[in-house]
Amino acid sequence: MWNLMVVEDEAIVRIGLRYMVNWESYGVYWKAEASNGEEALQIMESENIHIVMTDIRMPGMDGLELAKQIKQRNQAVQIIFLSSYDNFAYAQEAIRIGAVDYLHKPTMDEEEVAKTLITVVARLEQAPADDPHLSEEDRNNYYLSLLDKYTFPETRYHSALETNDFQTGYWLTVFRKRDDAVPDSEDADSLRFMSLQYLIDEYVSKDWGGVVFHRSFREIIWIAPGAAKSGQETYADRGKYLDSLRQKVFELLNIALISSASSLYPDIGQLPEAYMEALLQLPINEQSDNFIVRKSKAFVDKHLLEDVTLAKVAAEIHVSAGYLSRVFLKELGENFSDYVIRNKLEYAQKLLRETNKKVYEIAADIGYTNPHYFSKLFKERIGMTPLEYRNQ
Repeated sequence: MWNLMVVEDEAIVRIGLRYMVNWESYGVYWKAEASNGEEALQIMESENIHIVMTDIRMPGMDGLELAKQIKQRNQAVQIIFLSSYDNFAYAQEAIRIGAVDYLHKPTMDEEEVAKTLITVVARLEQAPADDPHLSEEDRNNYYLSLLDKYTFPETRYHSALETNDFQTGYWLTVFRKRDDAVPDSEDADSLRFMSLQYLIDEYVSKDWGGVVFHRSFREIIWIAPGAAKSGQETYADRGKYLDSLRQKVFELLNIALISSASSLYPDIGQLPEAYMEALLQLPINEQSDNFIVRKSKAFVDKHLLEDVTLAKVAAEIHVSAGYLSRVFLKELGENFSDYVIRNKLEYAQKLLRETNKKVYEIAADIGYTNPHYFSKLFKERIGMTPLEYRNQ
């Protein structure tokens, strides 16, 4: 049985929830109740709680702050939020914290709660087989010790790395925030980093498995088995998979990541070598300029005289068009299409100044088959027609 604690300031709501669902039929035991966040944290210190179902709006400490503190102490605890307010901002913050679900109290029913419980229990059952006596901090420190030959333990406990999943070998990936030139120091940054780690852990645990941990809130390390759980993806597919993971992180947390993966290694004792290989391959200059944007800009510059579209560039650098559009605007403060148009018109101005080509020829040179559209666009952006620009 997995122990549940319900945190809700209204007693009648707690009673209603208690008898809404046959909890034990889903492998969940109603272990404790609390009327506020402070009381819930006290219970967490004395009871082994696996699932916390908490209201968001409560007197004193609200549910969001409670969840952040719980996750900081024990990342494995599963959080379910309750709210009387159908508010997207709450739902978005719940995702950042790593909540399993966000239930709307006025409309939720037994079927919806049961569906959430099935998801929660599945996540708990799929958790890595680490020593249950280790705290989250001790577990993290243990995995860190495996990355350095000088701290590599002589005796290893039975962890997730010693399961059958790693019989095909393993590979290691290092993730860093793109702007992570200096380690985070404030509590808020640390909590945000833990949200990032939780999201990566949740993403890879469904598809690939392995172990996810962090180093000093600066980087996240993922040790992955040689093959995905489905058996359809292997080490050879890692590039595409990492691209999709980084895209998901950007979409949900608005955090741009860089990453680097090691080769495939057969033995856990080679983790120090795998970690060093991944570190040495981390992109050098991506801390100050997003690599995806640089790649897309380079493609545009190379193909400027063609019909350059967002979809073409996204396909070339293996990201979705939506993701490229968002990261481009975030990094440059300019839409992708505006960037292309600006560069095409700058080249057109050069041709107008330095050649005798006719306007329709210049339009065709930079990929506009309709010279009237080109002239209209030129006037809108430059403030005069192409001929006026040439004759000034």
